[in-house]
This record gives sequence, structure tokens and C-alpha cells, in this order.
Amino acid sequence: MLDFKQYIKELQSVPIEEITEHSKRFALETLLRELASGCAAANNIINVLHEPKRKENYGSPDFKIYTNNSIIGYVENKKITENLDKTLKSDQIKKYRELSQNILLTNYVEFVWIKGELIQRETLCYLSDIENKKFKLDDEKCDKVQKILTNFFSQPPVGLATAKELAIALAIRSKNLKDFLNDELTQQEQNNQKGLLIGLYETFKKHIFNELSISEFSDAFAQMLVYGLFLAKLNADTKTISLDNAKKFIPQSFELIRELVGFLDELDNRNYQETKWIIDETLSIMNNLDLIELKKSLLFSKTVKDSENIDTDPYIYFYETFLAAYDSKLRKAKGVYYTPPQIVNFIVRAINNVLKSVFNISSGFAAHDNVTVLDFATGTGTFLIEILKQIFETLPPNSKPLKDMLIKEHILKNLYGFEYLIAPYTIAHLKLSQFLKENDYELSGNDRFQLFLTNTLEPIADIPPNLYTVALSKEGKLAQQIKDKPILVITGNPPYSGHSKNKGKWIDNLLKGNDIWATEKLDYQPNYYEVDGKPLGERNPKWLQDDYVKFIRFAQYKIDRAGHGVVGIITNHSFLDNPTFRGMRQSLMKSFDQLYFIDLHGNSKKKEKNPDGEKDQNVFDIEQGVCISILVKKKGLEKKVFHSDFWGTRKQKFELCINNSIETTDFIEIK
Repeated sequence: MLDFKQYIKELQSVPIEEITEHSKRFALETLLRELASGCAAANNIINVLHEPKRKENYGSPDFKIYTNNSIIGYVENKKITENLDKTLKSDQIKKYRELSQNILLTNYVEFVWIKGELIQRETLCYLSDIENKKFKLDDEKCDKVQKILTNFFSQPPVGLATAKELAIALAIRSKNLKDFLNDELTQQEQNNQKGLLIGLYETFKKHIFNELSISEFSDAFAQMLVYGLFLAKLNADTKTISLDNAKKFIPQSFELIRELVGFLDELDNRNYQETKWIIDETLSIMNNLDLIELKKSLLFSKTVKDSENIDTDPYIYFYETFLAAYDSKLRKAKGVYYTPPQIVNFIVRAINNVLKSVFNISSGFAAHDNVTVLDFATGTGTFLIEILKQIFETLPPNSKPLKDMLIKEHILKNLYGFEYLIAPYTIAHLKLSQFLKENDYELSGNDRFQLFLTNTLEPIADIPPNLYTVALSKEGKLAQQIKDKPILVITGNPPYSGHSKNKGKWIDNLLKGNDIWATEKLDYQPNYYEVDGKPLGERNPKWLQDDYVKFIRFAQYKIDRAGHGVVGIITNHSFLDNPTFRGMRQSLMKSFDQLYFIDLHGNSKKKEKNPDGEKDQNVFDIEQGVCISILVKKKGLEKKVFHSDFWGTRKQKFELCINNSIETTDFIEIK
């Protein structure tokens, strides 16, 4: 039996009204340590760590109970007169319950064990008993309290086995981490402090996205940190990862991620103590993963079809499910949506057909001498993965030397991706490297995918190496080289956002035809705000400021500068028939020689129905209708515009994509 007698004696040493939340914490800690010693198994010491607390809104639990690098649970301590019923309903406890399924709440005399949805409580004694110096403990009550405490201490760390479970667990911890980082950054900025975190924020704001807010950076950085730890664990395999060694398990080829994860070194700084426990939670999850089962669930070769007949991307949970659990409004605000594999497959096959039939490149994407590809809004790398699949499908069986050559001399050199959100950038690197590993190629030495953390719509000024990031400087220079380099193929699913934050002069000049670089090889001046050289005549053509319009203009600019090429994308479909886009349509028809548009409809704002009056669904979970565009520029091609409609349910549209190609689709030529 625990020494409850000594514990009560300590509580009785001062009047109740003088006992604050912290007054007798040493007595509580002594009791917890005594129990930890009794519950510890052989070679498995249970530790009790008293955690400091800074602010009520952002505080960490008062005690962390852990063994080795695995967290068992948390203890939250309130003052002796606190009503725990009220505390149980508080946002603070709600936050802790999201992070751990094993919480102990106490006001010194009442103990509440929260195990998932189960809540058990026992009272050691009453306040009047504490005031009564001759009070004798009830053995039955002591026994019940000890049983609750023993059950709390005896819970094993949770071992997650599926990508979906892990994504949800990481989202919850990332969201809490974001709160801490946001609070710390706000204070540092207000107090004009200098340090790694504020330095990184200012560097990203200046060189990646000048409209970046502290809240947005905190979002992105928190997500990157938790995924960086997952990347470390995948490479550490059976080894335990910790704050001290996580960085070394991130491959050299992920230089920027490795450098940013170096922020973990800062957690020993007193300023970040209230942040550290969330990272400890994440490390505990990583070190208790059922890696064998988890890796099985992440195999591309084991994907299955879901209810919508989609070959599921095993990494979809790390973005779609993650964002849904993290902040569903954030995804909508960013206009970021995962592209269904059937759509991606159709677009990539269409580009491959154009490369072969129009450009006479017999091996299509696999031609390592003259095919360069840019996914200009790469997200988690879905389009690049599909290109890799189609390249590998062309190879004869047992052709590892040829495959290795294509990977090293073509895929790692001529396939590029731009992404400005750190989390999908991290996942894309992870996903592509795991896909190659599954195809018997492991990145080593200087191997790296040409994925860059950059804003596609902004030119990059030279980023001087600074105290905060050397890798970002290298990344910026490499990204700008690609922005200046002729590219044959541009593909992707750009964000849709009518209230664009991309308001830089460079892209605005492109939209209005004011940039000398955009017109140096052309006999006309591309201007989305004019038709036949005359203004649109609209008071406020604001929809030309939508992000997707700017991305299309970027692609047009790149192909114009190269003199030839092909664009294969999926976007908002408004530009096909809305009067505001007359100048844009005319400009595209002048730049490109053959234009193919497949309107996928699904516009719930217009309440679209198919020609038979039946329900028409969107291929995304959005209200705005979408379309596929294949735009071809090649000297000597006869100028033509083609249009087709895909109507029906989401499943029917997926089947149309899978069962058709650009050559078999029923197009109507637009005169």
C-alpha cells in the first residue's frame, strides 16, 4: 500500500485555504514516484517528470509519466478546493485528451483517471477530513485510489499501425505545436527578439512568400516538424529516435528538411520548455509505431480501390486526412485539394501521347535526352509519381540497370517540382523517395529529387546564406535556375483562390503583358485584360486575379519562352465561357497551336445537371466546376481548338478518364 498516511500528513501541515495548486506538488510527486517504482517492470523504469507551465492557454501538463522514449500518460494537478467536474469540461483537458488517451486529473484528494472515453474517479478523503488532525484514513478508499493510480501507470504506449491512424495522431499534435510556435513567434516579434525561430520566419517571408503571416508560418513549420520526425523514423527503422539524434536519420538528400528539423536543438532553451512536451509526444508515437504493418500500408504496389473506384494513394492520409483533422478551413483557404488518380492518369497519358505523336519522341516521358517536366504546384507529388509509373511501365522485365540509369540520369535530373507549403513539400520528398525504394533504388550521396520550396509566381532574389538557413539559399538558387530554364512539359493542379495573396509585380505584369521577358520572342503582347488590343470594358475583372489564372499564365510564359511544349493541367473551369476571360482565351489561342479542353463540370454553384437532367457530380469535394486542359505549341501545327464534356456521377467521370485517351475522347472542334 502507498504511504497515504504520510501524504495526508503533509497536506495537513498548512491550512486548506493556504494550499494553492503548487503548494503541495512535492508531496504529490513523491506519491507518484513511489507508485512508479512499484509498477516498473524489469529493465523498464517508469519516470515521473515535473513539467514547468507558463500560461494557462498554452500550458503543458504538470507531470509527464514515461519509460525510455515512450510516454505513458500525463498528470494534471489543480488546487485542493478545485471542482474537478468543471475542470473535466475545460478546453485545457480537452486538448490533453486529444494528445493522450491516458490522463490523471487530481486536486490532491480526488483522483480522476481518463482512459479514452472511460472516466473513473475515487476520493481519498474529504476536505473536512484534512482539517481534522485526528482523521484516520479509510483502507477501502486508499485501496480504490491506489487501484486507479496503478491502472493509470500500467497503460502501454499506443502502437499505431496504419497511415490513417498516424495521420490523425500527427495532425492533433501538430495543431497543438502550432499554438505554441505562434505564441512564441508573436512574443519574439513584439519584443524585437532575435533567434532561430523568428529568423526562419523572416527569411521565409522575405524569400518564399512575402504575404506570409506568423500564423501561416507556425502552421507550416509545425506540420513540417512532425513529418520530419516521421521521415527520420522511417530511415532509423528499428532504432529509437530522440531530440538528439532525429536530424541524423534524415538523409543528406533532404538537406533543407534536415536543416529545418535542426530547430529541435533549440528545445533545450528555456523559452521552448512549454513546446518540448508536444515533440516528446510525437517522438513517443514514432518509437512505438508498428513499423512492419505501417510500411505494408504504405506500399504503392498494395493499393486498393475505394468506394469511388479510385486506386488509393497510400500517402493520401498524410495530406487529406491530416488536413481534415488539423484544420479543414485551412485547406479551403489555400485552395489545395488532392487530385484523384484517374484524373492524374488521364492527364499524364495525354501528355505522353502528345510527346509521341506531335513531338515525335517515341519513348515519351522516358526520353532522357530531351524531355524536361515541371509540376508547377506539386503538392505531395501525385503527378510526378504517375509520370514515374508510366516511365517504369515501358521498361522490359528484369531491366534493373536500365531503370537505375533512367532514375539517375533522367528522373533525378529532368523532373522538377515547385511547392511553397512546407508540409506537402516534405511529404512529396518522402513519398517519391519511398516510391523509388519500392522500385529497388535508394537515394544516396548527392542524389535528390528536383523538388524546390519556392513560390512559382515570384522570381527569387538571391538569398544570402544567413545564420538561420544555408540550405534555403541553395534551394532558392536552384529553383530560379529552373524558372529561367526552357521546359518542355508543364503539369499539375494549381490552387484555386479568388482572393489571391499572390500580388507580386512580376506575375501582375505577365497578366497585363507588361513584361519584356514574356514578349521578347512573340509577335504579339499577351494581355488577359484586353481583347483585340482594347480593354475588356469591365469595371472590376477581379476573377483574373484567381491563383489558377496566374498559374496558367506562368505556364504559357514558360512555353512561349521555350518556343514549343505542352501543358497538361486541371483547374477551375470558369475561364472556358465567362466573359471576364475573353482576353485570356484569345491570348491562349495565340500562344498555343492546338488546345484541348475537357469540361468535367460539377459546378454546384450553377446547379449543373447533365443533358438528361440527371445529377452531375464534381470530381473534387468543392462547389466550383473543373476542367482538364491540354495545350500544345509546336511550329507547323494547324491552329485548332477542341472541346468535350464529361457528365455524370463522380464514378462515371473517373471511368471516362480511365477508359479514354486524348485520341479516343469525343472532341468537338470549336470554330
